[in-house]
Amino acid sequence: MVGVVVLGSLSNAQPSNFTTSDYWKYQRKEILFGVGATNFLGDLGGLNKIGSDYSPKDLEWVVTRPSGHFGFRYRLKPWLCTKSLFQYGLMKGDDALTNEPARHYRNLTVRTHIIEFSQQFELILYNSESFGKRYSIKGLKGMRNKNTLVYLMSGFSVFGYIPQGPGDGGWTNLRPLHTEGQGLPGGPAAYKFVNYGIPFGVGCKIGLDRFWRISFELSYTKTFTDYLDDVSSVYYDKDAINAAYGSTASYFADPSSGEFSTWTAPGQMRGDSKQKDAYFFFNVSLIRNVTYKRQGGQKLKFQYRPKF
Repeated sequence: MVGVVVLGSLSNAQPSNFTTSDYWKYQRKEILFGVGATNFLGDLGGLNKIGSDYSPKDLEWVVTRPSGHFGFRYRLKPWLCTKSLFQYGLMKGDDALTNEPARHYRNLTVRTHIIEFSQQFELILYNSESFGKRYSIKGLKGMRNKNTLVYLMSGFSVFGYIPQGPGDGGWTNLRPLHTEGQGLPGGPAAYKFVNYGIPFGVGCKIGLDRFWRISFELSYTKTFTDYLDDVSSVYYDKDAINAAYGSTASYFADPSSGEFSTWTAPGQMRGDSKQKDAYFFFNVSLIRNVTYKRQGGQKLKFQYRPKF
């Protein structure tokens, strides 16, 4: 009996499974974009007790805010990628959310815009990758497209940030107000608009078809600044701040009720300068594989080769 078996192959002889040593090269270049959520560990808000250093337990989940991102990933090895990523996030801290007496009385509320560029490396821990059948032909079974990865990531980030406080006319930029006496005798140096961080995280990428994937990533970035929320060290004399920088600066330096004035007297603790701030991103990304392209606006050609 003569049987005819119809086999499909890619016109550029792409491999069909991950056991082929060059398969990863067909997943080499990807662009990505998406949305997410962000939060941070700083001096504001927190648990109803003194903060737990570096602990997610001190996060105020109700102030989680949206974020957005886009980037480019390049596969260096079957087990290693590098990723360039731009991110924007809006972070918030509020002393009204804690019942810890000193923090609640401090009465500070801050939101911070952050724009970050990071260069990361991804170490692939698990992968399941293969090209599947191109067309759904009745009675013909074949592999489905697979592109599942689980990976760890770390690298280096540069970010700009703008802490703001709420006022009658909207939100006010706090860095120019020198709320801890920056630039005054005995006060700290002014903090910079740009700072650096080291991100750590974990991610999972799932293939949707030959070209599109979706990923989920959670990252933690330890920064080299304590001023994401404009709070770091001790209170400075409000009258001196008022004389040098004005009444708005004086108000944001100490918006407490004044009932316990000794708590906010010059030299009293306003923040914990021994611990730097940190922030989190949870990202959901849509990813496009741009390593190979469609031909003439159509899908890659599918060739038929009969065997007898």
